Amino acid sequence: MKGFKPSAPILLLLPAFVVLAAVVLVPLLLSLYSSFTPFRLTRPETFFVLIGFRNYVSILSNPDFWYAFGRTVLLLTVALNLEMLLGLGLAMLVEKATRGQRILRTLMMFPMMFSPILVGFQFKFMFNDNIGLVNNALQSFGITQDAIPWLIESHLAFTAITIAEVWSSTSIFAILILAGLLAMPKEPIEAARVDGCTPWQTFRYVTWPFVMPFAYIAMTIRSLDVARAYDIVKIMTDGGPAGRTELLWTLVGRTAYSDARMGLANAMAYFSILLSIAFTVYFYNKLAAARAQIGAEW
Repeated sequence: MKGFKPSAPILLLLPAFVVLAAVVLVPLLLSLYSSFTPFRLTRPETFFVLIGFRNYVSILSNPDFWYAFGRTVLLLTVALNLEMLLGLGLAMLVEKATRGQRILRTLMMFPMMFSPILVGFQFKFMFNDNIGLVNNALQSFGITQDAIPWLIESHLAFTAITIAEVWSSTSIFAILILAGLLAMPKEPIEAARVDGCTPWQTFRYVTWPFVMPFAYIAMTIRSLDVARAYDIVKIMTDGGPAGRTELLWTLVGRTAYSDARMGLANAMAYFSILLSIAFTVYFYNKLAAARAQIGAEW
């Protein structure tokens, strides 16, 4: 080491590497190690007992985990499709605006500025059985006579969570798709109109292929968010009633802290990461194909 003289760039970057290793790399390695142990928070000595892949095998035979996995995939599928449709509609409406477009773009960004915890409390109040805004509005208009148990009945609770997720994140799709619409050249649309294409044909064969990569970028971002959804579900239902709205990461949190089974929870967490990676790879491949198509056609 006497002849070792690190260069100036290495010395300047060394503090950043040390911080990243301390706050990212070391916790990841410890959590990965603990997934191969029966580690319990109430029994610290179990952290040093290796049991191999027993936790992962236990996950594969755990029906609660697969129910939570299925609900997460269902929420991801429904939320992403609704957000894309609503975001596409908002983006096209704003793109057509001749005045106040900057104000409309700013207003579109408001929902994504709220913390997920705040969104959870907001919608928990709105869907409250007795004093919630939704039930009061339905009863005031004579649509229903009795209060609807939005957060108590399982299907209604899942619907309420989906609405909260869609409200908070539709703006991501709207902003990215709007960026695609504003960057799109006008000549192909004008040529389609001259050729006699209907508005639907113009959108289907000219506009949508161009903005599709922007939609896939939004899907990639949101798939990672929904796959690890926790805050909104924790605040609104805490996985209830009777675990009927339990998602992967709420199950991981309950297993780790309520049941104190940290080793099993970390195994669930690493298994759940595969879901996020799978959806990311899928949308990334779709994005690459859409870009290649635009490059060939435009």
